Amino acid sequence: MKARDLIAETGSALKANKGKSALTILGIVIGITAVITMTSLVGGIRDALVSEMGMNAARAISIYPYNGAGVSDDQLAAMREQLPDYEYLSPSNYGSAQEIATPTTTEKLSASITGVDEHYFDVSGLKIAQGRAFTQGESAEGSMSVILDSQAVQKLFSSADANPVGKIVTLDGTEATVVGVVENSALMGGGGGNGSLNIYMPVSAVSLRFASSGTGYQQIFGLAKQGVDVAKLTEQSKTTAARILRIPADQIDQELSVSSAQSVIDQMSSFMGAFQLLAGAVAGISLLVGGIDIMNMMLTNVTERIREIGLRRALGATRHDVTAQFLAEAIAITVMGGLIGTVLGYGLSMSLSGLVGGMVGGMAIAPSASAQSVMLAVGICIAVGVLFGYYPARRAARLDPVDALRHQ
Repeated sequence: MKARDLIAETGSALKANKGKSALTILGIVIGITAVITMTSLVGGIRDALVSEMGMNAARAISIYPYNGAGVSDDQLAAMREQLPDYEYLSPSNYGSAQEIATPTTTEKLSASITGVDEHYFDVSGLKIAQGRAFTQGESAEGSMSVILDSQAVQKLFSSADANPVGKIVTLDGTEATVVGVVENSALMGGGGGNGSLNIYMPVSAVSLRFASSGTGYQQIFGLAKQGVDVAKLTEQSKTTAARILRIPADQIDQELSVSSAQSVIDQMSSFMGAFQLLAGAVAGISLLVGGIDIMNMMLTNVTERIREIGLRRALGATRHDVTAQFLAEAIAITVMGGLIGTVLGYGLSMSLSGLVGGMVGGMAIAPSASAQSVMLAVGICIAVGVLFGYYPARRAARLDPVDALRHQ
């Protein structure tokens, strides 16, 4: 049978059974819609999480000693000298203010303070939305300057759209000038609970006025130079930092943590990939139900068209021709259902992306549906059509022509 004749016969057969064909196609549409929606949303969440970490995240390395003394200026200088593969080694310290306020603040708020230098925002990937980052002079002098996140702006100035740059806030009675606003990050938390806000100050100012413990830097963030092997530099940093901090070899894992953001990204991508596969498998159950519906419809068609099959065989059609005819009908149903389901699935994932983004921290999620995933969906549909349509097709082909013609 020629391909043109096969297509024409398939179209005629589907038109003759519009009701059953539509219901069977609906089963495939539901299955593919579920698969595309779930995989697109999970892929979009994965991409958004990686994006939230910033463009420099893959090159970022954190050095965190567990001892209370932290890292001194001399030790930091030694690290910079002995680890030349870093573009920056940025010190950080942490503290808190029991009361942060502006002249218009009506509620009592506390603040978690992160002390950073002028390179921190490049290293961390956090973006300055308004104003600027700290200057080298502000970092060195311990200037009473602050950078707020949008949640802090909302709480302190009654609107997230307010421009606080140049305005004064007080931290435990000490005045500080707002020099910038940083975009909230879903990964960074965007503000603590119980009314506590996240703000940034020059690290020397935090060390002098607000540090909770110790005299040294509590954490060092490094940005590897372009082209440097981050995994190798991470191991080198661990060995070098342990030597500079005089940590015994048998105590390194207990007293020092050195980790790269790339390893976090890899772990997250692996987890999200596994979750995407699981979500697709769960959604695929509905596709399996659609395949069973196809088999049921095709078996019914075989029973209803026994005389037609006998007539075709009497006129010279081979078993191969009959098999091809019924397989073509099953594949046509699944492909049509697959194409409709792909369009609906992507549209549904677009509609749900805003809702899901709000549930995972207010991220902007764009569903991830590549051309390969669409081709895979269509391929799955064809496979379902062949898998569930083959048995009815072979059953039709094996009918005895004489018995078929006698069938009432």
